[in-house]
Amino acid sequence: MRITNAMIARRTQNYIQENMSRVARTQEQMSTGRKVLRLSDDPPALSQLLNVRAAVERNQQYMRNITDGLSYLYGADTALGTAGELLQKALEYAIQGANGTLEQADREAIAEQIDKMIDELADIANTTVGGKYIFAGTKNSQPPFERYDTEDRTYIIYKGNSVTYDNGSYGTVQVYREILDRASYPIDALSVAPPDEDGGGSYKYEAGVFGWAKIIDDNNNVPNYTVPDNETYFTVSDGVFDVLIKLRDNLKNGDPEEINSSIGALNTQLDHLLRYRVQIGARTNHFESVRDQLQDQEVRLTQVLSNLEDADIARVSVDLAREQLTYQAALAAGAKILQISLLDYLR
Repeated sequence: MRITNAMIARRTQNYIQENMSRVARTQEQMSTGRKVLRLSDDPPALSQLLNVRAAVERNQQYMRNITDGLSYLYGADTALGTAGELLQKALEYAIQGANGTLEQADREAIAEQIDKMIDELADIANTTVGGKYIFAGTKNSQPPFERYDTEDRTYIIYKGNSVTYDNGSYGTVQVYREILDRASYPIDALSVAPPDEDGGGSYKYEAGVFGWAKIIDDNNNVPNYTVPDNETYFTVSDGVFDVLIKLRDNLKNGDPEEINSSIGALNTQLDHLLRYRVQIGARTNHFESVRDQLQDQEVRLTQVLSNLEDADIARVSVDLAREQLTYQAALAAGAKILQISLLDYLR
Protein backbone atom coordinates (compact mmCIF):
# COMPACT_ATOMS: atom_id res chain seq x y z
CA MET A 1 0.00 0.00 0.00
CA ARG A 2 1.31 3.42 -0.98
CA ILE A 3 1.67 5.77 1.99
CA THR A 4 1.13 9.36 0.88
CA ASN A 5 1.85 12.58 2.69
CA ALA A 6 -1.89 13.30 2.83
CA MET A 7 -2.52 9.94 4.58
CA ILE A 8 0.25 10.65 7.10
CA ALA A 9 -1.16 14.13 7.74
CA ARG A 10 -4.70 12.79 8.33
CA ARG A 11 -3.53 10.05 10.67
CA THR A 12 -1.26 12.42 12.56
CA GLN A 13 -4.15 14.85 12.95
CA ASN A 14 -6.44 12.04 14.20
CA TYR A 15 -3.87 10.91 16.78
CA ILE A 16 -3.38 14.48 18.01
CA GLN A 17 -7.19 14.97 18.29
CA GLU A 18 -7.57 11.71 20.22
CA ASN A 19 -4.81 12.76 22.61
CA MET A 20 -6.44 16.17 23.05
CA SER A 21 -9.79 14.46 23.78
CA ARG A 22 -8.20 12.25 26.44
CA VAL A 23 -6.46 15.25 28.01
CA ALA A 24 -9.76 17.21 28.07
CA ARG A 25 -11.67 14.28 29.63
CA THR A 26 -9.02 13.77 32.29
CA GLN A 27 -9.02 17.50 33.04
CA GLU A 28 -12.83 17.34 33.40
CA GLN A 29 -12.52 14.44 35.83
CA MET A 30 -9.98 16.43 37.81
CA SER A 31 -12.13 19.57 37.94
CA THR A 32 -15.43 17.78 38.77
CA GLY A 33 -14.01 15.07 41.01
CA ARG A 34 -16.16 12.49 39.20
CA LYS A 35 -15.01 9.58 37.13
CA VAL A 36 -18.32 8.85 35.35
CA LEU A 37 -19.27 11.94 33.38
CA ARG A 38 -21.48 10.62 30.58
CA LEU A 39 -23.59 7.57 29.86
CA SER A 40 -21.06 6.47 27.25
CA ASP A 41 -18.27 6.41 29.84
CA ASP A 42 -19.64 3.39 31.71
CA PRO A 43 -23.33 2.57 31.02
CA PRO A 44 -23.69 -0.18 33.71
CA ALA A 45 -22.02 1.98 36.38
CA LEU A 46 -24.08 5.04 35.43
CA SER A 47 -27.31 3.04 35.62
CA GLN A 48 -26.42 1.87 39.12
CA LEU A 49 -25.39 5.41 39.98
CA LEU A 50 -28.79 6.79 38.96
CA ASN A 51 -30.57 4.13 41.02
CA VAL A 52 -28.52 4.99 44.11
CA ARG A 53 -29.14 8.71 43.59
CA ALA A 54 -32.88 8.04 43.37
CA ALA A 55 -32.72 6.04 46.60
CA VAL A 56 -30.88 8.89 48.34
CA GLU A 57 -33.49 11.41 47.14
CA ARG A 58 -36.34 9.18 48.37
CA ASN A 59 -34.70 8.84 51.76
CA GLN A 60 -34.25 12.60 51.97
CA GLN A 61 -37.95 13.11 51.20
CA TYR A 62 -38.91 10.55 53.85
CA MET A 63 -36.65 12.40 56.30
CA ARG A 64 -38.47 15.66 55.51
CA ASN A 65 -41.81 13.91 56.05
CA ILE A 66 -40.61 12.53 59.39
CA THR A 67 -39.36 15.94 60.51
CA ASP A 68 -42.73 17.47 59.63
CA GLY A 69 -44.57 14.64 61.35
CA LEU A 70 -42.48 14.93 64.49
CA SER A 71 -43.28 18.64 64.72
CA TYR A 72 -46.99 17.71 64.78
CA LEU A 73 -46.40 14.94 67.32
CA TYR A 74 -44.27 17.10 69.61
CA GLY A 75 -46.92 19.83 69.42
CA ALA A 76 -49.70 17.37 70.25
CA ASP A 77 -47.74 15.92 73.17
CA THR A 78 -47.14 19.39 74.61
CA ALA A 79 -50.80 20.35 74.16
CA LEU A 80 -52.05 17.17 75.84
CA GLY A 81 -49.60 17.66 78.68
CA THR A 82 -50.87 21.21 79.21
CA ALA A 83 -54.48 19.99 79.06
CA GLY A 84 -53.68 17.35 81.69
CA GLU A 85 -52.22 20.00 84.00
CA LEU A 86 -55.34 22.11 83.49
CA LEU A 87 -57.59 19.19 84.46
CA GLN A 88 -55.47 18.53 87.53
CA LYS A 89 -56.04 22.12 88.60
CA ALA A 90 -59.77 21.78 87.86
CA LEU A 91 -59.82 18.64 90.00
CA GLU A 92 -58.36 20.59 92.91
CA TYR A 93 -61.04 23.24 92.47
CA ALA A 94 -63.76 20.54 92.31
CA ILE A 95 -62.56 18.93 95.54
CA GLN A 96 -62.51 22.35 97.16
CA GLY A 97 -66.00 23.14 95.87
CA ALA A 98 -67.40 19.83 97.14
CA ASN A 99 -66.65 20.86 100.71
CA GLY A 100 -70.03 21.11 102.41
CA THR A 101 -68.91 23.93 104.66
CA LEU A 102 -67.96 26.20 101.75
CA GLU A 103 -70.06 29.31 101.25
CA GLN A 104 -72.02 29.57 97.99
CA ALA A 105 -70.24 32.80 97.10
CA ASP A 106 -66.95 30.89 97.26
CA ARG A 107 -68.35 28.18 94.97
CA GLU A 108 -69.42 30.81 92.48
CA ALA A 109 -65.91 32.27 92.56
CA ILE A 110 -64.51 28.81 91.82
CA ALA A 111 -67.07 28.46 89.01
CA GLU A 112 -65.63 31.62 87.45
CA GLN A 113 -62.17 30.01 87.54
CA ILE A 114 -63.56 26.90 85.83
CA ASP A 115 -65.22 29.09 83.20
CA LYS A 116 -61.84 30.61 82.36
CA MET A 117 -60.39 27.10 82.14
CA ILE A 118 -62.93 26.31 79.43
CA ASP A 119 -61.51 29.19 77.40
CA GLU A 120 -57.97 28.00 78.11
CA LEU A 121 -58.83 24.47 76.99
CA ALA A 122 -60.29 25.88 73.76
CA ASP A 123 -56.96 27.66 73.18
CA ILE A 124 -55.12 24.36 73.74
CA ALA A 125 -57.47 22.66 71.26
CA ASN A 126 -56.52 25.39 68.75
CA THR A 127 -52.79 24.71 69.08
CA THR A 128 -50.80 25.47 65.93
CA VAL A 129 -47.54 24.12 64.53
CA GLY A 130 -46.07 25.96 61.58
CA GLY A 131 -49.32 27.85 61.08
CA LYS A 132 -51.40 24.63 60.95
CA TYR A 133 -54.00 23.72 63.57
CA ILE A 134 -52.98 20.25 64.69
CA PHE A 135 -56.40 19.20 66.05
CA ALA A 136 -58.34 20.23 62.92
CA GLY A 137 -57.70 17.23 60.68
CA THR A 138 -56.82 18.24 57.13
CA LYS A 139 -58.96 21.39 57.26
CA ASN A 140 -56.26 23.04 59.32
CA SER A 141 -55.99 26.62 58.11
CA GLN A 142 -58.53 28.03 60.57
CA PRO A 143 -59.15 27.52 64.32
CA PRO A 144 -61.21 24.33 64.64
CA PHE A 145 -62.78 24.98 68.07
CA GLU A 146 -65.05 27.84 69.06
CA ARG A 147 -66.92 28.52 72.27
CA TYR A 148 -70.50 29.70 71.76
CA ASP A 149 -72.69 30.77 74.68
CA THR A 150 -76.46 31.10 74.75
CA GLU A 151 -78.59 32.25 77.68
CA ASP A 152 -78.84 28.77 79.17
CA ARG A 153 -76.01 26.74 77.67
CA THR A 154 -72.38 26.77 76.52
CA TYR A 155 -71.64 25.02 73.22
CA ILE A 156 -68.27 23.99 71.82
CA ILE A 157 -68.36 24.19 68.02
CA TYR A 158 -65.96 22.10 65.94
CA LYS A 159 -65.13 23.40 62.43
CA GLY A 160 -62.36 21.02 61.40
CA ASN A 161 -62.68 17.75 59.55
CA SER A 162 -61.13 15.04 61.64
CA VAL A 163 -64.77 13.95 61.41
CA THR A 164 -66.71 14.09 58.16
CA TYR A 165 -70.35 13.66 57.26
CA ASP A 166 -71.40 12.40 53.85
CA ASN A 167 -74.80 11.09 52.78
CA GLY A 168 -75.81 10.28 56.34
CA SER A 169 -72.54 8.50 57.17
CA TYR A 170 -69.82 9.67 59.51
CA GLY A 171 -66.13 9.01 59.09
CA THR A 172 -62.78 10.22 60.39
CA VAL A 173 -60.08 12.22 58.59
CA GLN A 174 -56.55 12.60 59.92
CA VAL A 175 -53.23 13.97 58.69
CA TYR A 176 -50.82 11.32 57.40
CA ARG A 177 -47.15 11.31 56.43
CA GLU A 178 -45.41 8.65 54.35
CA ILE A 179 -42.18 7.73 56.12
CA LEU A 180 -41.26 4.59 54.17
CA ASP A 181 -42.33 3.04 50.89
CA ARG A 182 -46.12 2.57 51.11
CA ALA A 183 -46.03 3.18 54.86
CA SER A 184 -48.16 6.19 55.90
CA TYR A 185 -49.12 6.94 59.49
CA PRO A 186 -51.29 9.57 61.20
CA ILE A 187 -49.34 12.36 62.85
CA ASP A 188 -52.20 13.97 64.75
CA ALA A 189 -54.45 12.81 67.55
CA LEU A 190 -58.10 12.31 66.62
CA SER A 191 -59.62 15.44 68.12
CA VAL A 192 -63.29 14.42 67.94
CA ALA A 193 -64.87 11.13 66.91
CA PRO A 194 -68.18 10.51 65.13
CA PRO A 195 -71.07 8.40 66.42
CA ASP A 196 -72.31 5.42 64.45
CA GLU A 197 -73.54 5.79 60.85
CA ASP A 198 -77.24 5.73 61.67
CA GLY A 199 -76.92 8.35 64.43
CA GLY A 200 -78.49 5.96 66.92
CA GLY A 201 -76.45 7.23 69.84
CA SER A 202 -73.96 4.39 70.10
CA TYR A 203 -70.34 5.04 69.23
CA LYS A 204 -68.41 3.33 66.46
CA TYR A 205 -65.09 4.92 67.43
CA GLU A 206 -63.31 5.58 70.69
CA ALA A 207 -63.95 9.11 71.87
CA GLY A 208 -61.63 11.70 70.39
CA VAL A 209 -59.33 13.77 72.55
CA PHE A 210 -62.11 16.28 73.19
CA GLY A 211 -65.12 13.99 72.84
CA TRP A 212 -67.63 13.10 70.12
CA ALA A 213 -68.99 15.29 67.35
CA LYS A 214 -72.56 15.69 66.18
CA ILE A 215 -73.40 17.60 63.05
CA ILE A 216 -75.25 20.89 63.41
CA ASP A 217 -78.42 20.42 61.37
CA ASP A 218 -82.19 20.72 61.73
CA ASN A 219 -82.20 17.89 64.25
CA ASN A 220 -79.42 19.35 66.35
CA ASN A 221 -79.85 23.07 66.07
CA VAL A 222 -77.65 25.48 68.02
CA PRO A 223 -79.86 28.50 68.72
CA ASN A 224 -79.00 31.59 66.69
CA TYR A 225 -75.78 30.02 65.38
CA THR A 226 -75.28 30.31 61.63
CA VAL A 227 -73.22 27.75 59.75
CA PRO A 228 -71.79 29.22 56.51
CA ASP A 229 -73.02 27.81 53.24
CA ASN A 230 -71.14 24.74 51.98
CA GLU A 231 -69.67 24.19 55.44
CA THR A 232 -70.24 21.42 57.97
CA TYR A 233 -69.84 22.25 61.66
CA PHE A 234 -70.32 20.02 64.69
CA THR A 235 -71.07 20.31 68.37
CA VAL A 236 -68.65 18.56 70.71
CA SER A 237 -70.18 16.52 73.51
CA ASP A 238 -69.42 13.85 76.14
CA GLY A 239 -65.80 14.88 76.52
CA VAL A 240 -63.49 17.07 78.54
CA PHE A 241 -65.31 20.28 77.58
CA ASP A 242 -68.62 18.90 78.81
CA VAL A 243 -67.06 17.84 82.10
CA LEU A 244 -65.73 21.35 82.75
CA ILE A 245 -69.01 22.97 81.70
CA LYS A 246 -71.02 20.70 84.01
CA LEU A 247 -68.58 21.30 86.86
CA ARG A 248 -68.97 25.06 86.40
CA ASP A 249 -72.76 24.79 86.37
CA ASN A 250 -72.79 22.45 89.42
CA LEU A 251 -70.66 24.94 91.33
CA LYS A 252 -73.04 27.76 90.42
CA ASN A 253 -76.00 25.65 91.53
CA GLY A 254 -74.27 24.79 94.82
CA ASP A 255 -75.00 21.04 94.58
CA PRO A 256 -72.23 19.14 96.46
CA GLU A 257 -73.49 15.74 95.24
CA GLU A 258 -73.26 16.77 91.58
CA ILE A 259 -69.88 18.39 92.23
CA ASN A 260 -68.68 15.03 93.59
CA SER A 261 -69.85 13.33 90.38
CA SER A 262 -67.81 15.89 88.42
CA ILE A 263 -64.71 14.80 90.37
CA GLY A 264 -65.13 11.26 89.05
CA ALA A 265 -65.72 12.57 85.53
CA LEU A 266 -62.54 14.65 85.72
CA ASN A 267 -60.50 11.61 86.75
CA THR A 268 -61.98 9.69 83.82
CA GLN A 269 -60.99 12.48 81.42
CA LEU A 270 -57.48 12.61 82.87
CA ASP A 271 -57.10 8.91 82.11
CA HIS A 272 -58.55 9.50 78.64
CA LEU A 273 -56.03 12.26 77.84
CA LEU A 274 -53.23 10.09 79.21
CA ARG A 275 -54.16 7.26 76.82
CA TYR A 276 -53.97 9.62 73.87
CA ARG A 277 -50.69 11.02 75.11
CA VAL A 278 -49.29 7.49 75.34
CA GLN A 279 -50.40 6.89 71.74
CA ILE A 280 -48.67 10.10 70.65
CA GLY A 281 -45.53 9.04 72.52
CA ALA A 282 -45.52 5.63 70.85
CA ARG A 283 -45.92 7.22 67.41
CA THR A 284 -43.13 9.67 68.22
CA ASN A 285 -40.81 6.81 69.17
CA HIS A 286 -41.73 5.05 65.92
CA PHE A 287 -40.91 8.11 63.81
CA GLU A 288 -37.64 8.73 65.65
CA SER A 289 -36.63 5.09 65.17
CA VAL A 290 -37.34 5.23 61.42
CA ARG A 291 -35.46 8.55 61.23
CA ASP A 292 -32.37 6.93 62.77
CA GLN A 293 -32.70 4.02 60.36
CA LEU A 294 -32.93 6.33 57.36
CA GLN A 295 -29.93 8.33 58.56
CA ASP A 296 -27.87 5.12 58.70
CA GLN A 297 -29.08 4.18 55.23
CA GLU A 298 -28.16 7.60 53.89
CA VAL A 299 -24.60 7.22 55.18
CA ARG A 300 -24.27 3.84 53.46
CA LEU A 301 -25.88 5.04 50.24
CA THR A 302 -23.66 8.11 50.19
CA GLN A 303 -20.63 5.82 50.52
CA VAL A 304 -21.86 3.68 47.63
CA LEU A 305 -22.50 6.84 45.63
CA SER A 306 -18.98 8.03 46.36
CA ASN A 307 -17.48 4.70 45.29
CA LEU A 308 -19.40 4.81 42.01
CA GLU A 309 -19.02 8.48 41.22
CA ASP A 310 -15.97 10.01 42.85
CA ALA A 311 -12.67 9.97 41.00
CA ASP A 312 -9.37 8.95 42.60
CA ILE A 313 -7.69 12.37 42.44
CA ALA A 314 -4.17 10.97 42.84
CA ARG A 315 -4.69 8.52 40.01
CA VAL A 316 -6.37 11.16 37.82
CA SER A 317 -3.40 13.47 38.41
CA VAL A 318 -1.02 10.77 37.18
CA ASP A 319 -3.28 10.05 34.19
CA LEU A 320 -3.43 13.77 33.34
CA ALA A 321 0.36 14.08 33.39
CA ARG A 322 0.69 11.00 31.18
CA GLU A 323 -1.95 12.22 28.72
CA GLN A 324 -0.31 15.64 28.50
CA LEU A 325 3.08 14.02 27.87
CA THR A 326 1.56 11.83 25.16
CA TYR A 327 -0.08 14.84 23.57
CA GLN A 328 3.17 16.83 23.52
CA ALA A 329 4.97 13.82 22.06
CA ALA A 330 2.35 13.50 19.32
CA LEU A 331 2.80 17.16 18.44
CA ALA A 332 6.57 16.79 18.30
CA ALA A 333 6.37 13.64 16.15
CA GLY A 334 3.96 15.31 13.77
CA ALA A 335 6.29 18.27 13.43
CA LYS A 336 9.16 15.95 12.50
CA ILE A 337 7.20 13.82 10.03
CA LEU A 338 5.34 16.60 8.21
CA GLN A 339 8.37 18.64 7.06
CA ILE A 340 7.15 19.27 3.51
CA SER A 341 7.70 23.00 3.01
CA LEU A 342 9.61 24.44 -0.01
CA LEU A 343 12.65 25.09 2.20
CA ASP A 344 12.78 21.37 3.09
CA TYR A 345 13.07 20.52 -0.63
CA LEU A 346 15.81 23.15 -1.19
CA ARG A 347 18.05 21.90 1.64
